[in-house]
Amino acid sequence: MLRKLYSWLAGVEPLPAEEKLTLKVMLGAREVGTLCADKGEWTFSYSDEFRKQSEIKPIMDFPDVKRQYRSRTLWPFFALRIPSPEQPAVREFIRSQPHEKADEGLLLKEFGERSIANPFRLVPIQGA
Repeated sequence: MLRKLYSWLAGVEPLPAEEKLTLKVMLGAREVGTLCADKGEWTFSYSDEFRKQSEIKPIMDFPDVKRQYRSRTLWPFFALRIPSPEQPAVREFIRSQPHEKADEGLLLKEFGERSIANPFRLVPIQGA
């Protein structure tokens, strides 16, 4: 369903079950939470630091700071960061991948650190 709403994702491979990925969600110097991909499933949870503060409201897609969110599909808040495979830089990146395929996790890690849609940053955690 998400791929129909966001047509530019139509050319992007879904998250493979064997892919593991961890991204810290940051707002300035504050760690907001962690987005992980493992066994074909996405999870998002808020950091202890974020849960203890009251200055910043939770992300609208994730209103309960105590909950661990799980989904087989990437939430729109993060999916909006994946550029269209038709963009030249994205096409070149895909060509550089084995079998000339790049899934949503690889594209999010490569191109999703910053977004014009919001001030949050996604910072890849190496070896996680």
